[in-house]
Amino acid sequence: MIVASAADLDLAHILARRECIIAVGEGELRGDALACALHADYFVMRGDATLVIDTPRAWSGVVWRIGRRALALNGAMLTASEALRHALCDTLDVEWIGSRSATALDSAASLISRRGGDALERAEFARLFATGEPREGLTAFLEKRKRP
Repeated sequence: MIVASAADLDLAHILARRECIIAVGEGELRGDALACALHADYFVMRGDATLVIDTPRAWSGVVWRIGRRALALNGAMLTASEALRHALCDTLDVEWIGSRSATALDSAASLISRRGGDALERAEFARLFATGEPREGLTAFLEKRKRP
């Protein structure tokens, strides 16, 4: 799993990735940095971040992430809360990612990107349960406590 500032990511690496990539956006994101963040598996924006959809690469990232709804956003400048409302980022809470299981995040990203259907999903579910993490998460939930 790679957790990096959006400005430090390389689009070619992201598109050829094998690991889960979490991009964290701060300040003003535009151009290649924005394209990288939008192609990451998870994109977390800090509250003061803004997105500027000002280049073909940035706009193509918007299209990849939200499809046809991107047509209304070409050339837009969005605050973090507006980006979240348009589904351009996954959360504004950096702690949210830190509180999740790295194994589960990686598995979810892998299943989404491969679109393997039910057979792949069942195999991944069995693999995850073999690690013991889902049992611990369920036990923590039932006991109303945080996971270790």
